[in-house]
Amino acid sequence: MKNSRAFTTLLLWASLVAHTYGCGINVINRCSYTVTTCAQSNRWPGQVKGKIFQYELGAGKSQFLDFGNACKWSNGAVWPSVRQRCDRPNIPNEAYDSDVVNFSEFSIGSDGVDYYSVNNIAAYTLPMKIRPINPKLSPNGRLCGSPECVINDIPRFCKGKNNLIKFPTTAYSCQNIDGLAGNGPSDGTNIFKNACPDAFSYMIDADFPLYVCPTGINYEVIFCPDTKSDELISSL
Repeated sequence: MKNSRAFTTLLLWASLVAHTYGCGINVINRCSYTVTTCAQSNRWPGQVKGKIFQYELGAGKSQFLDFGNACKWSNGAVWPSVRQRCDRPNIPNEAYDSDVVNFSEFSIGSDGVDYYSVNNIAAYTLPMKIRPINPKLSPNGRLCGSPECVINDIPRFCKGKNNLIKFPTTAYSCQNIDGLAGNGPSDGTNIFKNACPDAFSYMIDADFPLYVCPTGINYEVIFCPDTKSDELISSL
């Protein structure tokens, strides 16, 4: 009940100061290697899935996803491909890596409010962070906050019943087996939760790490974030 009241308060604050300026997501690769980057909207079950866009982001490069003045991007996600291909062969608009990667997820422009989260329910493969740019409200916890998940040694991290995979691309993935099965807290999912409390690690998460912010701003999705550099940039 306490978490429910807190989330309702965040939602009311965000909706009261909603704006209608242009907005988008800048995907930034701070890894030392190229990351095949995927983006797709309308990913919830029952929706007609949007086209999957694929970008090859070299080290230090970025790609801006522009949603224009409409500021709408429904149930979208940005993720790194471990197979260097975003769409499943011969199946249009079906993600190739959905069971072996972590996601940055967004619903932008839902009644003047944006929702966003880092999601490890299926797996973890790459450090990532979401950061709102110049929000109209001062960041406060999950109100316009910056969720991130950084796990640097995946083989050492991936314990118990979770499944460690090394792909021909040399990328590692730790599959969250209980998360994929739709199970709640367990020895397997708690490994993810303890490492990254700001991210979803299973479907029914009592902590509910969903972030909200008024519509009308840009966001960054950062692969391989440097937390100290991010804090310096955000303070300028």
